Amino acid sequence: MLPIVSCGADITSLEAPPPDELPADAVVVSTTGVRVRVNRIPALLPADGVVVLLAARIIVVRTGPTTFRALSAACPHSGCGVSIVDRPRLICPCHGSEFTFAGNRLSGPAPTGLVLLQSEYDEARAELHVVR
Repeated sequence: MLPIVSCGADITSLEAPPPDELPADAVVVSTTGVRVRVNRIPALLPADGVVVLLAARIIVVRTGPTTFRALSAACPHSGCGVSIVDRPRLICPCHGSEFTFAGNRLSGPAPTGLVLLQSEYDEARAELHVVR
């Protein structure tokens, strides 16, 4: 298993700490998907937290105390990594497509919204498992 941390051109816009500040076990990619230990990622602690985990190609949106949404970070336009969080939008830095936190397309050349990924939250472990 490989630990993955958030990355991107402007780390402050990702609402995540610089990669060296995320614990190594916060995000783990395996053959079955991505495991996100939400209590280890400061950006996911608030009820409306958002984090782009570009190396894992996912975006995690906290929608409530124990509910989350996982989206593919691949822009439907050309596959670039959607990596900019500009509340209340997600923006692809390559061609400017914009999306809601639900993944719906707002504007830009992307023909559709972001792909919603299957995910399951284990409250006892504070862990979100995302199937890719």
